[in-house]
Formats: sequence, structure tokens, C-alpha cells
Amino acid sequence: MGIDLWQIELKVFLLRDIDYKDVMIKVAAFIDTTLKKNEKWKEFHKAKRYKGYSFNSLYPISRNGVYKKGRVYTVQIRTVIEELKDFFSNELQENSTEEMKGLVTKVIKIKNGKILDKLISVTPLIIKSDKPYWREDLTIEEFLERIRIILTKQYNEFYNDKIDEEIQIFTGIRFKNKCPIATKYKSILILGEKVELDIAKNETAQKLAFLSLGTGAGHMAARGFSFMNPRWI
Repeated sequence: MGIDLWQIELKVFLLRDIDYKDVMIKVAAFIDTTLKKNEKWKEFHKAKRYKGYSFNSLYPISRNGVYKKGRVYTVQIRTVIEELKDFFSNELQENSTEEMKGLVTKVIKIKNGKILDKLISVTPLIIKSDKPYWREDLTIEEFLERIRIILTKQYNEFYNDKIDEEIQIFTGIRFKNKCPIATKYKSILILGEKVELDIAKNETAQKLAFLSLGTGAGHMAARGFSFMNPRWI
């Protein structure tokens, strides 16, 4: 089954300074409050299910660690759910919180017309395990297997289909950080990775890699983690 993927580019105006340690929390809260204004999407937000969207942090990146009051920044939000794309496009630009006000949205449909060679994490990729940090519990092979399982389950859920689980998805991985990246989430620090994933050239691998551009490649994509960019051949 073909995958439709949209990117919503949201311009926001900052009403307060935001420290870089808090920026993902504030962007997630902005999206959450938008969903909660509609009864249907409020239930969607509360449900324990895959959300079908992921998002990046504020852009341009702050060079001094503070996103400044009075400036305009961009948030990239991607989704594979057409109805959610329409909702975000209409409602995010009308929303505001104590920290930011929506200004305008622009929707781009991302085409899947090339071979996806690599996935590159923009925000820390999170893989949950029984330990606070996956390296205390998993091998690299198991880490990659967790990513494959997440993407397979999402595909099966969104498209009511079943992916062949025996086909190779990844042919390599490179970790771009020397130490785990700690990001503030509620009252704890979440430990993640910046990675570059090599994608196999078979149809299933390409389909799941493309899906990950909308849904994130790991856990907590609806909190701003696991947001991926493509490198095409």
C-alpha cells in the first residue's frame, strides 16, 4: 500500500524567551493544546496508540541557547494521516500558549519517488528498554531490531496490512554522539542518540523508512523525539 506523507511548516511568534532545554516541551505543549480544543482529536491525543506524526524543534537553531521573545521561528510537523494534516493546517495557526502564538501554516506533500539511502536523526532518537539507557540492556543489533518492530507495528496499524518481518531493513548504523544526549522531559532526563541509519534497497525497507519520516523512527515522536530526515540517492 502506498504511503501519503505531508509536512506542515508552522510559523510561530515567541511571546517569551525559551531556554533550549525546554524548547521541545514547549513545542509539544503547543501541539497538545491544539489537539485538546477538538473533542475528536482530544480523544486521539489521550489514546494509547501510535500518533502518526512527528515534529522538529524550533528553527533557526539558537546559537546562544535561548530562543528569543519577539522573534519568528518555524516548526516542521510531519504526518501520514490526511485528516490530521488538515486539522493541523487549519488549527495550529490559530493556537497560542503562554510561550508562543501560531501565525501561518504551509503544507507540502513529500513525494516518494527516489531511493532512500539513509535516515538521519534530527532530534534524539529514543528506544525504550528495561533500563534507563538502552546500552545497559540491548546490543546494537537489538537496538536496530527495536526500530524495525516500531516501524512494522505502525505500518500494520495505519494501513491494516502485515509487513514481511524477515526482510532486512537496515544495513548499517553510525552514532553521531560520543555520549548519550540528555533531554528534559517532565521531571526527568530522557537519554537518546543522534544516528545515521543505512537503509536496505528492498521494497519493504524503503516503505518503512519513508513511513518513519512521518511517524518518527523510535519512541516518543509525539513528544518531539525520533524525528528523521532523509538522504536520497
